[in-house]
Amino acid sequence: MPDHGPETGRGGFALVEMLVALALAALVALLLVEAVRVAGRTATAVAAAGKADHVQSVRDHLRRTLGSLASRRLDGSRPVLRGGPDSLWAALAPDRALERPVELAISLTGAPRPDGLTDIVESRVPLETGPDRTARSEILLEGVSGLAIRYLGSPAERMPATWLTAWTRPDRRPDLVEIHIAFGPADRRRWVPLVITLGDRP
Repeated sequence: MPDHGPETGRGGFALVEMLVALALAALVALLLVEAVRVAGRTATAVAAAGKADHVQSVRDHLRRTLGSLASRRLDGSRPVLRGGPDSLWAALAPDRALERPVELAISLTGAPRPDGLTDIVESRVPLETGPDRTARSEILLEGVSGLAIRYLGSPAERMPATWLTAWTRPDRRPDLVEIHIAFGPADRRRWVPLVITLGDRP
């Protein structure tokens, strides 16, 4: 007759325990993998949101900066703005509220990098003579694939306003400046063309 003693019962129970333990371990592993995936997606979303916030802050900064163009310079002349398809130079009015007691010359340009991408760099220097005429440069955006600027205005007296890739008139500023920044295909940052009314600070 087969032996149905206590040892046989304990062996069967141990097998059930092992199967339950394996099932629980598989469930825990599945939950851990899903948690890692969720954390990865969350980190990616947070990074993308951070990049989007930075791009928006750059857009707001450019709008405020070029909106500070004065209607006339302190010396009585009109403000100077020169621009090409991938850079511009402009004179900004003093603004005590922004802790800018003197006129500034500002330039916006693309600085090529060894990896083939470009950094968008803004430089500022006081226009008035004084002890501190040091140029200060700041990278606004890193690793873009292109910068394009165009200008809406009349290219000469009695000519209708049109979009131009360069602005060279010394006697007046353009009505609008459009700044477009391109990113690489793998870059999640996005830039809608930014149109700025000069001298119309928001």
